Amino acid sequence: MPQFEKTLLVAPPPPPPAAVQVMPRVPKSFFAKGQLFAPKFIPKKLAEIKEEAPPPASSGVAGGVIGGVPGGQLGGVLGGILGGIGHAPAPPSPAPVVHQGPYRVGGKVQAPRLIRQVAPEYPPLARQARVQGDVILDSVIDTKGRVTQMRVVSGSSLLVQSAIQALEQWRYQPTLLNGQAVPVEMLVTLHFTLGQDS
Repeated sequence: MPQFEKTLLVAPPPPPPAAVQVMPRVPKSFFAKGQLFAPKFIPKKLAEIKEEAPPPASSGVAGGVIGGVPGGQLGGVLGGILGGIGHAPAPPSPAPVVHQGPYRVGGKVQAPRLIRQVAPEYPPLARQARVQGDVILDSVIDTKGRVTQMRVVSGSSLLVQSAIQALEQWRYQPTLLNGQAVPVEMLVTLHFTLGQDS
């Protein structure tokens, strides 16, 4: 007994609360303002829901002409005049799609005609290292025939700067599409051979 008096007795913890199963609220109708909408969740149990469809459109207008009028409008027009125009105006035609950015040369878009070509100067370091080959630049020619953008596709790093400086001076005849000058994007290849004059 003395040993039990020293022992503190503690009640066991209460059991965890029972899991409450929350059932999502199912709307009475899936129609809102005459339009059918999709449910936000898929219920676990399917209940039979009787939908109230919107009333069907009437087949005519009170006081209208029996049998209709040739060229008349479905459902009739209140206050309409026999033989008058009862049609709604046609919706405006969509705005034409305007192409943004330069056109890529190929297909029906022809490459612009070169008017002035400046030969690149052979870099002295590349000549001493006996480096030769092609430098390919992806370039954009604007509506005035000037080269406005260049991006190196391939070529020796010793030759690239000289190729860019030469290509900046080239001039093209603008490319026309439907009678309008348009910018075009195309690949330009500059050749470097050790036998060329600098």
